[in-house]
Amino acid sequence: MRNFLQKLCCALAAGLLSTALAVPAAAYDSDDHKIRSVGISIQGTIEVDTEMGEENLEISTSGNKYSFDHYEVENVGFRWSPEDVPDIKIYLTAEDGYYFHITKASQIRLTGATYVSAAREDSAYTLVVEVKLPSLDSQVADIKSAVMTADGACTWEESVGSGSYEVKFMRNGTTLGGVQTVNGTSFDGSRYMTKASSSYHFMVRGVNQKDPSIKGHWTDSNKVNVTEAMAAAQQEKNRNDNSAGTWEERDGHWVFLLPDGSLMRDGWREIREQWYQFDENGCMRTGWYMDNGNWYYLDPADGHMWRNAVTPDGYEIGINGVMANGDASLDGLH
Repeated sequence: MRNFLQKLCCALAAGLLSTALAVPAAAYDSDDHKIRSVGISIQGTIEVDTEMGEENLEISTSGNKYSFDHYEVENVGFRWSPEDVPDIKIYLTAEDGYYFHITKASQIRLTGATYVSAAREDSAYTLVVEVKLPSLDSQVADIKSAVMTADGACTWEESVGSGSYEVKFMRNGTTLGGVQTVNGTSFDGSRYMTKASSSYHFMVRGVNQKDPSIKGHWTDSNKVNVTEAMAAAQQEKNRNDNSAGTWEERDGHWVFLLPDGSLMRDGWREIREQWYQFDENGCMRTGWYMDNGNWYYLDPADGHMWRNAVTPDGYEIGINGVMANGDASLDGLH
């Protein structure tokens, strides 16, 4: 009984394989030569949100006994989406005097795709190989349009496959404020328009929703001109925005509450044309403070940064607030 079941399983497997690689009754000429193996290489890309049939694929074969003819897309739909796994059938044609004698999957070598099935057609002069390409969930569609208005409002078209976007707001080739991560399709860059220039623009690219290390190509916007008057008005607005908030004393320390109710923490802030420094808990710092290797003196009473002055312990402070003389490692500077 066991031997019978083993023979039955082998017969069924052989039947399935012969069905996939079946040869019609009217086959090749008796003097034709056999093609016993084929090699197929698939290179290129399929971009999400493009029409099926517009793939940028390069399919090549090895050897001179056969050649690539065409391929057909098996996926259902009209446009490629991030959920698609491209499924294509590749048609190979034998050269004169040859026919395909392919009877098992091991006779087909693939690069850039995964084998699904194969079948011989046209009296074994045509071999049809079905393969799957990598899933498109690792793709990010390039952004087709990015527009910036005169007031610094930046908008762009959605990038299919993206979970977020990276934005560079630029002036004369310099990125202002670093690369920003944005979750929507808009960004307000007006706060950076503080100098007159005709070269304000922004660049944006999509970031894959599943793998943030996969990113699209940068798309550039139009350029916007900012006059001296516009720049001065923006500087004033920035000062007012930075000053928006409320001072409050807590447990003997001064803190600055922002309009949203949160505390200003761990950094510098210009408030009513004076600079202040806050620690990680939101407490205003006073006295000597070192930042990036430079010493600053913060008023012991109200915390504002001193500029162009001499401290009580005799050190000169420059116009930019940095200690201009003395050894930064001196004892007594805390």
